Amino acid sequence: MSEHKTKIYTGEPISGLKVFPILNRQLGLAPYTGGKPFRGIFDEMDFGFLERVLQPEDADFLVIPHYFSSVKDKKAYIQEFVELSKKYNKKIIVFAYGDAVVRVPLPNAIVFRYGHYKNEIQKNEILGPCQVYDSATLHDDLFFLRDKREIPVISFCGWGGLGTFRQKVRYFIGILSWDIRKYFLFDRHAEVHKQGIYWRRKALRALRDSSLVQTSFVIRDFYSANKNTIKGNLADLRAEYVGNIQNSDFVLTPRGDSNMAIRFYEALVLGRVPVVIDTDWVLPLQDKINYRDFVVFVPYTDIKNTDRYIMEFWDRLSNEEFHAVQKKARETFMQYLKFDSHFRCIFQNALKP
Repeated sequence: MSEHKTKIYTGEPISGLKVFPILNRQLGLAPYTGGKPFRGIFDEMDFGFLERVLQPEDADFLVIPHYFSSVKDKKAYIQEFVELSKKYNKKIIVFAYGDAVVRVPLPNAIVFRYGHYKNEIQKNEILGPCQVYDSATLHDDLFFLRDKREIPVISFCGWGGLGTFRQKVRYFIGILSWDIRKYFLFDRHAEVHKQGIYWRRKALRALRDSSLVQTSFVIRDFYSANKNTIKGNLADLRAEYVGNIQNSDFVLTPRGDSNMAIRFYEALVLGRVPVVIDTDWVLPLQDKINYRDFVVFVPYTDIKNTDRYIMEFWDRLSNEEFHAVQKKARETFMQYLKFDSHFRCIFQNALKP
């Protein structure tokens, strides 16, 4: 039985602007041959459930093919989709992927994002996953089961230190701005908006001297996925990062610049248990996936007791049950959170015409 295809109309993409990568093949783009694994990974996935059509009246959905942040100021381009939506009564799909929550003031739109806040998400917004950095983690040879031990290991490898004076100044200014909103403007949601490194440093401090867990922390004063800040060989840094996750039971997972973390998905695909510092996260397919089966959630207001939340999860498991948790984490990622699996699920179920 052939797979049902969702018909999409994209119009002609704007020359020189990146398109959302699930559309690469539909738009006839050549496979990526550069040195960035996070771009080449999409060529190994199957987005054949989408079929591009040339006439808007033949489509199930109108799709703006670019990241919305790159076209939001191109009013004539956006207006063309709005007019087509009105004429043919079709919804507009918008990919507002990016660290900032960019407002999408379009009528009849369905908006995809990868990070948001529970108190802010709109009814027309769908939370999707971030893509893992490279395809190696998708291969079974990097996944193995760990046996349960008396004291669990929790890992973290990444940016958690402030190296330069400029970093320190920017950090404290950022924290101060949200504290002003919290204490002087009485914004009760301000705290969760503090930048990711604030939550990383706070969680690392809470666990550093714990007698309940064993820590495996590699704290860097740079962000390794940014060519302007990286220090060292990327392949070596990546291997250290993946090994740090593999050789642990739990992975500390505070938010990043957006209210989510790629680390969350990379922990799952490697079969490890993310420990989410819950700053009002919204996760993909929350109505379908019981994340608490394989994720520890720590309220941001109780971060000092992170180790106790870990042990509450740990103590209820036998060795066999811990094996099952690891398998469930990876299986859930592959079935629902891998980019092609996720969008197939959304288009053929939640958005089925």
